[in-house]
Amino acid sequence: MAVVVARILTFFALAGPGLSQIDIYTRTPNTRALIEGSDTVLAYRLSRDARAILGAQPASPEALIRLPLVHRAAAPQLLGMLDHGADIELFLGWVGPESNAKGFEHHIELYRGRRGTEGRLVHDFTLYGGPAETVKFFQPPDGRDAPAALIDIQGGSYWGTCYLLASDRQSVEKLFDASDYEFADLDRDGVYELIAWNRRPFDVRCHFGIFAVRFYPEVFVRAGSSFRKAWPPPDWPAQDGQLENRFRNRERDGVPWGANFQIVAGFADLAGDGAAELIVLQDRLRDDATQALAVYRLANQSFRLVALTSLPPQRIAYLLSGIRDSPDGKEILVRTASPAKCESGGDPDATGTAETAYVLQGGRLQPAKFRRP
Repeated sequence: MAVVVARILTFFALAGPGLSQIDIYTRTPNTRALIEGSDTVLAYRLSRDARAILGAQPASPEALIRLPLVHRAAAPQLLGMLDHGADIELFLGWVGPESNAKGFEHHIELYRGRRGTEGRLVHDFTLYGGPAETVKFFQPPDGRDAPAALIDIQGGSYWGTCYLLASDRQSVEKLFDASDYEFADLDRDGVYELIAWNRRPFDVRCHFGIFAVRFYPEVFVRAGSSFRKAWPPPDWPAQDGQLENRFRNRERDGVPWGANFQIVAGFADLAGDGAAELIVLQDRLRDDATQALAVYRLANQSFRLVALTSLPPQRIAYLLSGIRDSPDGKEILVRTASPAKCESGGDPDATGTAETAYVLQGGRLQPAKFRRP
């Protein structure tokens, strides 16, 4: 899956002098790195006739495992391998012709077998999308969570489609379209959540063109052998009726949560207990154009509202620019601009923008009292 690694310089300029802060968009607490399938096959190669997995060096003719004869329309690639000791699981892929309706035709073949013997075809899948295909593996640190094998089909320059393979490899499930994703144990219970991120190519109300690797998270929690979406929730938390009434919108139409609603969110450990809070800038785009800053926490596989505060209506909040330590506690930095500046766009670090710090204290979000010299 393609991931943009460069950012527009004005995004970095927001930090300013003396502002060493945590970037909540790229540093999710408690993450566990995915294993790239390509890294698992560095020591091996596929024979020319695709009938054996050999050592990477041409002088290594001994076959790790032999493969049955399969007739294909294109040459396959060795995408990944899981070593289960005596047993080997292999992932091969090849790309068929592109169609106007579905995109490229991706064929994924899965084989299992014992070292030195002939493997058997477990299943093959046909998926559609952009020109590239990759395999990734999630391996939890202990037995509280289950491993996962995922297939990414590139859909465009900045996004792709992620599929989850069933543990018996007999089915594949589409999870989401995203520009990046990761596994993170947000509540520190040993079971990892799956976070899909999307780029922020525009802001409906502020025309600054601030780009980052990822801005809009979708959080999936374990549901048996698969995952279900926990964020954004299908509705707002019922314990805060005012929040539910002012920010409800379940449709998605070009902007996350619909053309009437937009959110910017990231993760940080505000309480200092090792778990991660979800920090959200919520923006209702129509009617009274209400904005709020909110903090949520994952508990029992659902996000619960911790605190919420309305933001001053005289300015437009367009960015959560980070977290920093202060005598008040961990400050949440909210970047705002005048309506005229938002309308004109241009350099977000120029005159007309400002930064306000909020702290979470006693279950309430409030402006930070400490002022830096």
